[in-house]
Amino acid sequence: MKKIIFLVLLLVISPLSADTKAEILLALDYFGEVWSEGDLEAIRGYYHPDFVLITRNGIIPLQQRLADLESVTQEGKDQGVLSHSGVIVKELEEKHALAYGHASLKFKDGSSIETWFTTVYVKTPFGWRALVTSDS
Repeated sequence: MKKIIFLVLLLVISPLSADTKAEILLALDYFGEVWSEGDLEAIRGYYHPDFVLITRNGIIPLQQRLADLESVTQEGKDQGVLSHSGVIVKELEEKHALAYGHASLKFKDGSSIETWFTTVYVKTPFGWRALVTSDS
């Protein structure tokens, strides 16, 4: 139910709001929530169809990214609780923005993965979608 309310809010707020930073922070919070729930379909909605992930090992297209995420979010696995902090958002133009900050993935056993990310977002009729992400 939370997901439906969130999507309705995005559809209502997005065309009226000029606050890019708030909308992208909301998208990141939503992504963290659905990640922690292991909801692959909702995770899929975070990404733009032309999404690519840039890593030290090369470029990963959307379908590969989703396949990798599916293996992590399988039922019964601890995919961790994802959170973002220190996020800075800069508008690049009317329909593009850059966000960068810190991501933390904490697991039940007490371990965690800490990383920095940079993401370019594109504004769609359904809200901001991740277009290009680079992590370190």
